Amino acid sequence: MTAPYRAVIFDMDGVLVDSEPVFFEAVNELLKPSGKRIEWEDYQQLLGTSMSHTWRNVLEIVGLDASETRSFVGRYGDTLIELLRRPRSLIQGVEALIAELKQRRVPIAVATASWQAWVEAVLGEGAGVPLDTFDAIVWREQVEKSKPAPDLYLKAAELLSIPPERCIAVEDTVPGITSVKAAGMYAIQVRASSTALPPIDAADAVIDSLEQFPLELLAT
Repeated sequence: MTAPYRAVIFDMDGVLVDSEPVFFEAVNELLKPSGKRIEWEDYQQLLGTSMSHTWRNVLEIVGLDASETRSFVGRYGDTLIELLRRPRSLIQGVEALIAELKQRRVPIAVATASWQAWVEAVLGEGAGVPLDTFDAIVWREQVEKSKPAPDLYLKAAELLSIPPERCIAVEDTVPGITSVKAAGMYAIQVRASSTALPPIDAADAVIDSLEQFPLELLAT
């Protein structure tokens, strides 16, 4: 390492809040009228991808016309929002790590492929976390391309006024880790959610809880 890291950027779903099962539930709720259902084993490979990519693949997997992707994406939001607003806790270790980073005056941000309304429902309403807890939040509408492209993380670094190579990013999926590495950041995979994946080879570090976050990598 040629320079200390100066900021931490978090993914949201599966990193801060165990919300990925809600997205899965909402997908099957929308599929129900067609008599179709996607199983978790098939859906898991789509974690961390954009909604259009997710729905196109879901429809192909369950045997529906992929040309209906836009229609399903358009109807998905309302179903999902109601589920995301349910009260839920932050994943263990999140609150303590955020408090420690703030005490150290380390800038923190969120870079999520979720849309703004979903972020507000998950963090603000469901988890009761004020959005201004973070120095910056980047959601899907703010960039041209979602993960695995680097856009979300590069935008977060820009808003923090920290060079990407001085940022640590915390992710839980392959598209997320790919996005982090494409942005030139240090990538940590955390495996603390109910949807945790096996260790991802491309990650610079793999931890089982944010309680294991390597604070020694940060500038003092």
